[in-house]
Amino acid sequence: MTGAPSRRGWLLPWLALAALAVVRAGVVDERDPYWQVRAGVENLSGAPLSRPDSWSWAPVDRLFTQTSPAWNDALGAAWRAAGFGGFFVLGLVSMLVYTSLVLVLARRLGAHPLPALGGVLAVLLLALPMVSPRATLAAQSLFLAAVLGADRLRVPAVRAPVGLLAAGSLVGGLLVAAAGSWLHLSWLLLAPALWLSVAVLGLATPALGAARRAAVLGGTGLGLVAGLAAGPYGLDAWTVTRTVQDAASGVVLEWMAPTASGLAARWVPTALLALVLAVAGVVATRRRWSRRGEDDRVGLAAALLVLAAPAAAGGLFGVRFVGLALLALAPLAGVGATRVARRVRLRGTAAEPAGVFRSPVVRRWSVGGPWRVVGWLTLVLLSPLVVLAGARLGRPPEAAVLDALPDRCRLLSDPASAGPVLLLRPDVRVWVDTRADYWGAARNREALEVLSGRSTAVPAVTGADCVLLADSPDLPTTGLARALDSDPGWSAVAGSPGLRVWVRR
Repeated sequence: MTGAPSRRGWLLPWLALAALAVVRAGVVDERDPYWQVRAGVENLSGAPLSRPDSWSWAPVDRLFTQTSPAWNDALGAAWRAAGFGGFFVLGLVSMLVYTSLVLVLARRLGAHPLPALGGVLAVLLLALPMVSPRATLAAQSLFLAAVLGADRLRVPAVRAPVGLLAAGSLVGGLLVAAAGSWLHLSWLLLAPALWLSVAVLGLATPALGAARRAAVLGGTGLGLVAGLAAGPYGLDAWTVTRTVQDAASGVVLEWMAPTASGLAARWVPTALLALVLAVAGVVATRRRWSRRGEDDRVGLAAALLVLAAPAAAGGLFGVRFVGLALLALAPLAGVGATRVARRVRLRGTAAEPAGVFRSPVVRRWSVGGPWRVVGWLTLVLLSPLVVLAGARLGRPPEAAVLDALPDRCRLLSDPASAGPVLLLRPDVRVWVDTRADYWGAARNREALEVLSGRSTAVPAVTGADCVLLADSPDLPTTGLARALDSDPGWSAVAGSPGLRVWVRR
């Protein structure tokens, strides 16, 4: 893998990805962050991390246990400081941290700036639902930062005393795993992946020697285990994970297979593309492994594939793993795009029969200067969206109709709309929201029946005295909307594009 150009050349790709981050931070499709703000505010006020639910007028018989307490606290602190402005800034920072790490990794792997932008942007567009103010994005950014740090420390480690390496690895593993555990429960998966990544980096550094390699692996492993135990879940972390999976399986998008009804058109091609990219990365890395040297970055590529390849395979069974794979593959996609651009340029200048690669157009667009046109064009096209997103500051569309809800009413809504209600109208209690692990499989399935209009004679309808429904391709609510319109006991009082409100007469 060849060396990358100067840092100055990476400014344009960073600006383009920063523009995408602004758009995603301003227009929040993921609704968990809204109720997570409220959870964080309550945490900062002294509420325990596991507590009886006080947000619903029909709670279930279990404690509300947060799976991302540190992220919730950060959201709550940002909200306290600046409202939607703070919410927007924190979400933007989280996405800028991730995209910056991706570009740094791509550069370290030998990518060139503008081809890398094309490869990274293509992968991020595939994974766009996962690029939002999510705790999972922050958790995966921590993983990428840890892998990058381990790669940069390989050369100093060759000269360090064995005891110092063991102690440093233990402390590093402890700090990273503890921080990750508080960020998000997914570090139960990311911690062993990080240990394997460190092992791969060690194998890719022959000068490290057996003793130092054992010290690094042993210290890192012990530190990661201790860090997980120091998290908010302690030794019960696996039980919490199983609870989340059992409650969300077959109900929540991330825990559904890409082939599930209504998902196949969007997620089957994405899952297959992620798998193809991962296999291509494994094949290319394997070919270069035998020719690796102390300055070769094949070890870093292999370390990223430790997470990306199994996640891509798991993506055939769960949508969340597709996103996990794509977010880890983004730096490698930048390298792949660089190689493709280089081959196009070389074929365009080689003395061979005339063809598309000898075309003057191809030759012009495969060298550095004209690629900048693509980069600036990307920025120009994104600029109007950046302005609009910045003005919204992450404000949800539901905010326009929440004043129509009566004081202290009992709300029936789709889960996604409940999040903004919990944040902006804390006097209103909800029936169900996107905390699928808290509600459990039975309530989650009942919600699908009620919201589709297939079941109306249940407490969800008879106990509610206000309703807010949003049009959603993932969760059609037209059946319930028709039932409310035809029921003389309900009256439509407000609406906006894609949103309607009813109150009981």
